[in-house]
Amino acid sequence: MNKKNKVFILYCLVILLVIAVTMSILAGCRKSSSSLQEDPASLAEKKITQYSNPEAVISVSELNNTLNDSNLVILDARYANARAIRESNDGQIPGAISILRSHYQDPARWNSVAPPNYIQRYFREIGIDNYSKIVIYGNDNGLQGRLYWMLKMYGIDNEIKILDGGFEKWKEADYQSASPKTKRSPSSFEFNTIKADENMKTNLKDIGEILASNNPNNIIVDARNNNEFSSGHIPSSVNISVDDILNEDKTFKTAKELDAIFTQKGVTPDKNVFVYCHDGSRSSLTWYVLHELMGYPNVKNYDGGFKEWKYRERPIEKGAPNTVTPA
Repeated sequence: MNKKNKVFILYCLVILLVIAVTMSILAGCRKSSSSLQEDPASLAEKKITQYSNPEAVISVSELNNTLNDSNLVILDARYANARAIRESNDGQIPGAISILRSHYQDPARWNSVAPPNYIQRYFREIGIDNYSKIVIYGNDNGLQGRLYWMLKMYGIDNEIKILDGGFEKWKEADYQSASPKTKRSPSSFEFNTIKADENMKTNLKDIGEILASNNPNNIIVDARNNNEFSSGHIPSSVNISVDDILNEDKTFKTAKELDAIFTQKGVTPDKNVFVYCHDGSRSSLTWYVLHELMGYPNVKNYDGGFKEWKYRERPIEKGAPNTVTPA
């Protein structure tokens, strides 16, 4: 082999080596870029910024980063009563306080939340004051939404958020769990009556009048699952289940996805929206999504729910809409 051929072969080998190194570097860059884009914490924060009120929701990564905040109060709203806690071995987010539905339920009124003076007294007893930064978590039974809705309706001044994905998402991220927190020292707490807004709720009488009016600007949303809806629902209501607005990991869907879901059923920001479920819990979570995350201005939660509607023997539809049968 002559010298000229040797030089040519060497030149080709150098070119191939350069190409190989370049391809390796580019592949590494693409992999690094892809890893950055797919980082769960970054994706969660990006999703939250697209909501109408991003201050109303917090990701598990952000909460984990703020656990040492002395003003942080985490409320575990998953359970209806003490028995449900005893039957669960899930643990809690470190520092969380269990707040049961029975703690804020009014025994004197049908399926309603307790009055504000009762809640004020209870919050003082469990150590929440007006400087507390409140984070509520729950699951798909909607009790985190019910608690949030009640506090907003009564005029809470505190910073208050719902944990996106709840305790299941917290565990999925492999963050620490703990036993229930010991009691905090009693403190002071007051609602801001100027900010209180009773228009966040509706009742049996109002729903009846809405149906009688046939006003196209009003729309009723049933937040129960499809089977419950088919078995019987308030006439003319549309079914958007809580399952429809949550991902499989129980996080909220994106603003774009939510907009498509509600718009498809005729639930638009220009309408007066009335939401209900069986007992006011899941509908509270739907209220939260519409009013807080999507920015719908006129949304009311029917606290009595279908349970009261049926008990009071109001007309219902079964199966296909517009087929009215006695309750």
